[in-house]
Amino acid sequence: MAVGVALLALNAAAGVWGLLVWRGVVAPGRVFAQVLALSHTVVFGQGGLGLYLLTGEGRAGEPLHYVYGLLPSALVVFAYSARTEDPRRNALVFTVVALLIVGLGTRAYTTGAG
Repeated sequence: MAVGVALLALNAAAGVWGLLVWRGVVAPGRVFAQVLALSHTVVFGQGGLGLYLLTGEGRAGEPLHYVYGLLPSALVVFAYSARTEDPRRNALVFTVVALLIVGLGTRAYTTGAG
């Protein structure tokens, strides 16, 4: 549960901050890069924890939960593969991915509670 909350909170923060960076309201800096890196680490940690739970008795109430649980990792990989030399575009890609992860994480929570 704590990893899920961290996933939602960090990606929401990265998404909002990324929108501000993309719009030029704030400058990207080391702290923004660290928040992005931490949010990605939590995404992969959440996926790994989910796979670990599958090796035991931890099963979701709905099979679709597994899609919502693993798709964020694929989105992070996509974001890194889509990077270019343009920092504004990169901020936008990572922002969209972070906000999608918040949506997927929320949905995973609702499908896994059963």
